[in-house]
Amino acid sequence: MMGRYLDELTRIFKTVSDKREAHLRSRGVLQDISADPSFVTAVLEKYLSIPGVLNKKNYPVVAMEVVSNPYYDLVVNCWIPLPGRENNVSTKAIHHHGVMLLTTTTIFGPGYNHWLFNQPREVDPERELYAMELVEKQTHHLHHVAFVDSYAAHLPLYPSDFTMTLALWSHERPTTWRDYLKRIPILKRNATVLRDWGAQIGLEKPLDLNIVKYFDFYPTTGGFKGMKERIELPLGPNVDYLQSLFCVIQRTGNEGLGRLIQWQLDSDSDLSKRQALKDLLQALRDDRPIEGKLSACHFGVSHATFTTQDIERALEAQGRL
Repeated sequence: MMGRYLDELTRIFKTVSDKREAHLRSRGVLQDISADPSFVTAVLEKYLSIPGVLNKKNYPVVAMEVVSNPYYDLVVNCWIPLPGRENNVSTKAIHHHGVMLLTTTTIFGPGYNHWLFNQPREVDPERELYAMELVEKQTHHLHHVAFVDSYAAHLPLYPSDFTMTLALWSHERPTTWRDYLKRIPILKRNATVLRDWGAQIGLEKPLDLNIVKYFDFYPTTGGFKGMKERIELPLGPNVDYLQSLFCVIQRTGNEGLGRLIQWQLDSDSDLSKRQALKDLLQALRDDRPIEGKLSACHFGVSHATFTTQDIERALEAQGRL
């Protein structure tokens, strides 16, 4: 079933050179996927079969790549709620994606609140302050499809309960040889290093590199502070990641896929948290609730975890700049 959806998306992107039009035509496919629980099962089965996947460190979102090709990338994102289920706190900095286009649909859970802004504009270079206007606030609920254009800033807020979204990414320009080059395995594995190296020797334009400079912003009492370099949230311990992964398996009704974890447990001596895996497998078999786990390092990060009230105050303050 997954293959049918991917074939249709590939057909659209191969036959429609205008990427925004391709995203528009893909909405129906994404909505069909959101109503098909077998898609989530297939994605999880593929993900759990990846060598080393059980040794990952913890990030607030469990991301599972579905496919990556020269035309588009498709990723399932599993959003873990805050312990108190607050839905007015940011999951990361307000950010844009440079030249990338994003279409997203919610495929499991209640969804989250999503704020969309226009392209940030610099208003005070010395203090790195930017201004942006709020375009819309909406709930990215189950089956809802949203589009984020290139350079448009946006912000997903923490969901009130476990939620999964499907993200369709592409460059804004037609596919070229550069996109094939970037998918060569050794280049893809070292993408960050190669991007930094290309920027240093002035190859941003020839290689069409999406160099991240002032992609991220956070509210202050004086407006929105731009961050020249992206500061990613730190990764938490593997045991927290495993708890979130098992939450995904259980909440989506895919307890049967525990066999893939048991197989890795039986055959892989390099697993870092064997006892934690055994305990979580037993909880899965016993049908004991498994909650996702955010790590201690994911709380109280000023540039990434702020409230909607903080954003509203910054919107008011920028009018006085």
